[in-house]
Amino acid sequence: MGWWKEQRKKGEVILTRLAMAVVGRLPRSVVLGLARAMGSVGYMVSPSLRRIGQANLDLAYGDTLSAPEKRRILKRSFRAFALVALDIFWFARQTEERIRRWVTFERPPREVLGSRANVCLTGHLGNWEVLGLACAVEGYPLASVAMPLKNPEVDALFNRLRQGTGQAIIPREGAVRALLRLMREGRNVALLLDQNTPPAEGGIFIEFFGRPVTVSTAAVFLAAHAGAGIVAGFCLPDSRGGYRVRLPPALGVPPPRPDDAQVREWTGRITQMYENEVRHCPECWLWTYKRWKFIRPGDDSAQYPFYATTPKML
Repeated sequence: MGWWKEQRKKGEVILTRLAMAVVGRLPRSVVLGLARAMGSVGYMVSPSLRRIGQANLDLAYGDTLSAPEKRRILKRSFRAFALVALDIFWFARQTEERIRRWVTFERPPREVLGSRANVCLTGHLGNWEVLGLACAVEGYPLASVAMPLKNPEVDALFNRLRQGTGQAIIPREGAVRALLRLMREGRNVALLLDQNTPPAEGGIFIEFFGRPVTVSTAAVFLAAHAGAGIVAGFCLPDSRGGYRVRLPPALGVPPPRPDDAQVREWTGRITQMYENEVRHCPECWLWTYKRWKFIRPGDDSAQYPFYATTPKML
């Protein structure tokens, strides 16, 4: 590792520890103001991310939204993501007290989760980190797979914050086997499926806002093998500066041995659910992610965003 990279990693650790020490002590109003400022600055100084976000919004909404409306959504998306980052640290302090004050469920989690294991879906919509904390505080600790950060020491610090209320963070290596074991023990597992899974890794192409994206079939596989239900929840900002957990209708229990057509049908239902939720609160989604990254074989590349590429197939 070069000297500069080593110094950068040390700086990342220092900044993370500083945020852990300071952000949690700030009043809620200051955290909200910081998120707005950080998001606005991020929007101004990130032309490459703006370009990705604008391309995604153009694909998703076409001429149904004006250019100023799309810019407004994108600016608010930057601010929402800044708040996600700050709230990792803010809710790490006095966690249960703050969750109960600032996070409300539109209906009791037990009405959705019941007493058996479920595959719980969420996405990069609203605050997925706070959602995990809130479920644990309500008596439903989740087990989830988290992509490791490039800086191992920072990754360890973040996982310590995530696991503060009883969540379990599963390493990606061997994750499916570990999640199945936990589900057979009655645990709920959480997945974020609004991101790309290359076809070479089992992703299939499903329509999302009228254009195919690659989607993982992991939720259907896990639920089918464990006899579990598939449910969803999204932690969206409210007018108080806190969050409201939206709980869409449960998707049900897949057949125990689904064939390829049934896997595609269920994955399509999941993807449509994600589209519905993004349309419900578009400014809460991470539009700067390259969601339409892969061009389906045989499709016209001109129908995809500028960043799209042809994937490697099995």
